[in-house]
Amino acid sequence: MRRTAARRPASGAAALLGAAALLGAAAAQAEPAAAAPGAAAPQAAAPPERARREIAWDPRWTGFRASEYVATGLLAATAFGTLAIPPSEGRWTTVNGFDGSARHALRIRSDRQREMARDASDLLLTLMTNHLAVDALLVTWWGHGRGSVAWEMAMIDIEALAFNAALNGVVAGLTSRERPYRAGCTGPEEQQDRDCRGSKRYRSFFSGHSSTAFTAAGLVCSHHAHLPLYGGGAPDALACAASLGTAAAVAMLRVVSDQHFATDALTGATVGALTGFGLPWLLHYRGGAPAADAPRGDGVSIRFVPAPLGGTLVGRF
Repeated sequence: MRRTAARRPASGAAALLGAAALLGAAAAQAEPAAAAPGAAAPQAAAPPERARREIAWDPRWTGFRASEYVATGLLAATAFGTLAIPPSEGRWTTVNGFDGSARHALRIRSDRQREMARDASDLLLTLMTNHLAVDALLVTWWGHGRGSVAWEMAMIDIEALAFNAALNGVVAGLTSRERPYRAGCTGPEEQQDRDCRGSKRYRSFFSGHSSTAFTAAGLVCSHHAHLPLYGGGAPDALACAASLGTAAAVAMLRVVSDQHFATDALTGATVGALTGFGLPWLLHYRGGAPAADAPRGDGVSIRFVPAPLGGTLVGRF
């Protein structure tokens, strides 16, 4: 074998190409550089460069439209407006057999531990919404240098979260279902726990924490399924799986902390999943292809360019 390599130097390049083929798609880019003896270093840098080019908005995907900016603003205003819906005592106080059995089996008995579970659900939900911002701003914009794609992702996230918040606010306000802990809300209101005060006590159906958590998880999965934000493959799949697992934990914590009945959490999870997966696909990703198969150019019509004192929106027409 050594004599053959000495007589025919080209066979060394062929061996390098054969090894590089085991790396999958990276071999196609490494092949031109392998013909030269000193091409090993450029081959190592090829996969990151390829991953960077893959973060691109497929022209077949629909960008965020002017009508969606208006709709998102109206949805956000509606979500805030639902907070003014007055509670209706006695509208929905009955408990079905399933909710009663689930509450008896899952509710934490200790007041202090229930408070800890409630606070844990708040913390996990905050982490999930922050994950969306990290993916859009840090990973896509700063890490991959794709400000236009980051803008599209961020606006899709805001749109879906606003829709979920508006829907939850309207349903919770109009149904006025009393929360499971209602039996502990006795005495003068000023002496009661903060959960018993105001309209919050009558906003059990459906669980806003559960719906928001699953909306965020659906958004994470939708973005990672179409854009290799973490390089593609297992890392992106793991991000989706972790988000869904965290969302399930949030929903469970709302039940064990006695903040919601089981049907509240299950309904919220269903609504959130449909929103997080459905809206991005229906309005933007439908009809396109994963970024790995899409053209390498950046086809977004709106680009946000950061500046020392703010930023500038640049349009491509």
